[in-house]
Amino acid sequence: MKKAFGLTLSLLALGIASAQKVTIDYATWDATRQKTDEALIAAFEKANPTIDVKYNLVPWGVYWQKAAAMTAGGSTFDVMWMNLDNFPFYQSQGALAPLSVPEKSLSAINKNMLDPYRVGGKLYGVPLGPQAVTVFVNRALFKERGVAIPTKEWTWDQMLDAAKKLTFEKDGKKIWGINAQDLQIDLEYGMSFYYSNGGKGVIRKSGKTFKANLDRTFSDTAQKLSDLIYKHKVSAGPADVGQQGYQQFLAGQVGIFVEGSWMVPVWSQNPDLDWAYAPFPSLQKGKAARPVFSAHALVVPAGSKNKEAANKLIEWLNTSTQAQRMIAQKGLLPTLADEYRTQYLQALPGRNAGVVFDQLKNSVIINSDVRNLSNLPEVLTALNTSMNLVWTGNAKVADAVKNATKDMQNLLNQGKVIGSN
Repeated sequence: MKKAFGLTLSLLALGIASAQKVTIDYATWDATRQKTDEALIAAFEKANPTIDVKYNLVPWGVYWQKAAAMTAGGSTFDVMWMNLDNFPFYQSQGALAPLSVPEKSLSAINKNMLDPYRVGGKLYGVPLGPQAVTVFVNRALFKERGVAIPTKEWTWDQMLDAAKKLTFEKDGKKIWGINAQDLQIDLEYGMSFYYSNGGKGVIRKSGKTFKANLDRTFSDTAQKLSDLIYKHKVSAGPADVGQQGYQQFLAGQVGIFVEGSWMVPVWSQNPDLDWAYAPFPSLQKGKAARPVFSAHALVVPAGSKNKEAANKLIEWLNTSTQAQRMIAQKGLLPTLADEYRTQYLQALPGRNAGVVFDQLKNSVIINSDVRNLSNLPEVLTALNTSMNLVWTGNAKVADAVKNATKDMQNLLNQGKVIGSN
């Protein structure tokens, strides 16, 4: 009887433990981090045996369709990636839950990354690392063409000169100097050149009103970038090739590639690719470049049934020593990038990775000062629609800027300020 009684208690204990275990759905659009994310989740589950994490990699377009379900009160994920441009809308619709992560545990995180996700004194998101726009170079092509490889400083004129020399035919294939097809002025890569050219922001905030600010600096930068394709012909155009810019760089067919620090895991797919970081070019004499870094955050949808476990995952990913080390050792920037600089540099020996930290000191978060504009995504879509015509060769910069200013202002006049810090 005693053995049977003990067995019954053991089974009951197992039943209680099983009932307490929860499964949370984690969603992201970033395929470049998949292996890293899966390793992190495995480590988190080991450290938190009562929580299982289901990893959901969702393509960009589909991702936001699913996110829309949050506003409709339908089924949702428990932890989601959120970009800053879309955050105001989802927060204003009540689709996001305030986080319960202790503020003390977040004290080491860059204040400029956290503040955009505060509304009404409450925190709604924790950025998952500074996603820095960076410059990669194919060192083999630079050496082949006799072009000096930049390691400390670089200007726009020097970059353009290098791109011209790196554009040539090889073995019947076109080698391009740079991936300007990805550098549309209103997107984060093109905006990095805009800020480095002295740009102050495409939307100007004054009190509770907003004005479109597509000034001379914006137009000048847009012209410089589009000229890489249509005047200097050192880049493929949007319709010239079937491959995307990163695929061309991966295949050794682009000399200078501007995108983000998150691309490091992709380059490992081609062990013969001799790549390194280069400084972001300066467009103003005597002034440092001011490229962009994205502050994509982890958020908890209001419809989540597992908020406590979701908050625990967010805190662990962004503050635990184990997670930060794992991310840095994969060659990715963790949330606490400065603290784990040594591990990051050790993961990328001989790649000139120190320039990433050098540029972070002057980097900019796009639209951080207008995050409380309720219809920010619509305003930026209007800008993108007009400027895309320039990149496809169907409009002049001046005409596109004029149309974009009008369309943006019409929407800005309808926008409202949400919350307050």
